[in-house]
Amino acid sequence: MRKKPLRSEEPRAEEPTPAQPGAAPLSRGARIAITVFVAFHLFAVITWAVPLDTPLIVQCREAIKGYMLWTGLFQKWDMFAPDPSKLNNYVTATVLYGDGRTTVWTFPRMETLGYVDKYFKERYRKYASDNLRLDTRAPLWPDAARYVARAAATPSDAPVEIDLVRHWSEVPPAGPHGEELPAPWTEFTFYRYSVQPGDLR
Repeated sequence: MRKKPLRSEEPRAEEPTPAQPGAAPLSRGARIAITVFVAFHLFAVITWAVPLDTPLIVQCREAIKGYMLWTGLFQKWDMFAPDPSKLNNYVTATVLYGDGRTTVWTFPRMETLGYVDKYFKERYRKYASDNLRLDTRAPLWPDAARYVARAAATPSDAPVEIDLVRHWSEVPPAGPHGEELPAPWTEFTFYRYSVQPGDLR
């Protein structure tokens, strides 16, 4: 009995993989837009932070200035080198009310804020800690005091005097085993402002 020759099986077409549940794949245009944004963002951050001031870099910084200020991501290289700050500092205001009562009003401090508030108030913190406290920034002091007076006013009592106080502590070298050593804090009232009736409007 003759055996029939075996026929080769025809290749089967691969069945399409069922789509996985979830977000739809990004379109080509969306991928291009994301790539362009990421490239621009890296360019902006590096250009702003690089410790060089060549004419080309200065022009580039001017071009991206609006974006960096709007996002709050501007930061110069001098935060890290060659001589980073060795000072912890913050600013408070002592508020005197008409009845003789006093209270302390504090500008934002990062160690007391949550992650969301830190993003929105970090520049506000820099305004006080890196600028307002300096004697060279004295023209800022009256407006800051008036702002505190309005913020601290209550329906039943209005501030009559605002004292701006700077607090600072020098960061000491680490201990013999790398531990953080305590450092004393100093405070100084650097500005006193008598609140006027029109300041609270």
